[in-house]
Amino acid sequence: MGITAIGLRGRTIAALVLTLAAWSFATAAAQPPAPAAPLSTAEVVRSVEANPAGAPQATAQAVAAGRSEDAAPIVAAVVGILQPADRRALAPSVVTSAIAALAVPDRTPFAPAVACAAVRAVPAPEQPGVVPAIVSAAVALAPLARPQIVACAIAAAPALVAAINDAAGGALAAQLEAASSPPTPLPGNSIGLDSTLGPRQSCASPPCP
Repeated sequence: MGITAIGLRGRTIAALVLTLAAWSFATAAAQPPAPAAPLSTAEVVRSVEANPAGAPQATAQAVAAGRSEDAAPIVAAVVGILQPADRRALAPSVVTSAIAALAVPDRTPFAPAVACAAVRAVPAPEQPGVVPAIVSAAVALAPLARPQIVACAIAAAPALVAAINDAAGGALAAQLEAASSPPTPLPGNSIGLDSTLGPRQSCASPPCP
């Protein structure tokens, strides 16, 4: 009898252990995966060195995974590591990708730092061909930060004052023009046209006064 009781007790304990193990496994499986750790700037640079064409995407991923304060250093490192031809072609996209990857409330506050980090990373001989496009791209993504972007870019590249102002104004003007363009009148709709034809007269029967 004692042996039977011991056997039953052992089977009960074993069943409890198996139940607890299954519950622990199910709980762990139901939990969402831990978020990926943000890439360090050095890792982003190595990625861009291996695949320069992927610089905008690598920048966006690193900015989205990290803090907004880290966006400018990441952009500076990426723009600085690119070769001259790639820098001219990709630096504006790196800037727009970084700003777009920021949380929406952070875009206006951090866009000037991102743009200026990119401008400072461009060697002086290359600046005329790269800086205006960087400024235009940054203003297009964060138009409310236009004055700060322009001021910082001019401080970093004072020889390009006119080009920077043109680039910033052009980007902003295009947006304002698109926002203020009047809608095209629908066919057969005379609203807005009657004012050019003079006041209309109406009377019950001719002759009208």
